[in-house]
This record gives sequence, structure tokens and C-alpha cells, in this order.
Amino acid sequence: MGNLRKLVGERVRMIRKQRGFSQEKLGELAQLKNSYIGDVERGTRNISLDSLDKIIAALDMDLGAFFNFNEIDVTSNDFDKTAVLEVHKQFLEDRSVDEIKLIHKISRDILLTKK
Repeated sequence: MGNLRKLVGERVRMIRKQRGFSQEKLGELAQLKNSYIGDVERGTRNISLDSLDKIIAALDMDLGAFFNFNEIDVTSNDFDKTAVLEVHKQFLEDRSVDEIKLIHKISRDILLTKK
């Protein structure tokens, strides 16, 4: 279960940074303490649905857009490498060893041809 908390927290952090909000600003907009926002982003807080709804509204998003983890804004100045790597890790966790090997080979081939 901790993986979902962590993934949601990283999503909140990524979108908050894209919006240019500090944790304090997001807390103010969501009517939550900024320490609570920090705990959510670290995945150490078991966030309630009501609080998540407040955060998503404060980020000016709808539920579908918030939970679209496949959408990564690579053009953002605040590109969050850690969050993106976590998304990729989540993609790979349920794959077979053979699928992971294939994805690794494709990634390696792409990266080596760009040099």
C-alpha cells in the first residue's frame, strides 16, 4: 500500500512544482497545513480522500488528469527526475523479466545511438 501513497505524493509534488507553488502556497489554497502537504509528498501521510480532493482542486485539476500517471511534462523547467523515475519503476514492476530485458535493450540502443 505504501507504493500508492508514495506515487500520489510524488504526483502532488511534481504538479505543485509545475504550477510554481511552494508547499505553503498549496497548503493555503487547499486549506491544509503545509507540514501536511510535505508529509503527503513524501508518502509518509495516509491522505484522506477529502484532503486529496482539496489538493487536486487547489492544483486546478480534475481527477482524471491528476491520476493520469502516464502524462509526464518533460518540457517543464521543474522537471522532477525522481518522480519520473518512480513512474517508470511502477511501469516495470509488473512486467516479466523478459519484458524488462527487452525494454532495457531498446533503451540502451536508443541512448547509445544518440552519442
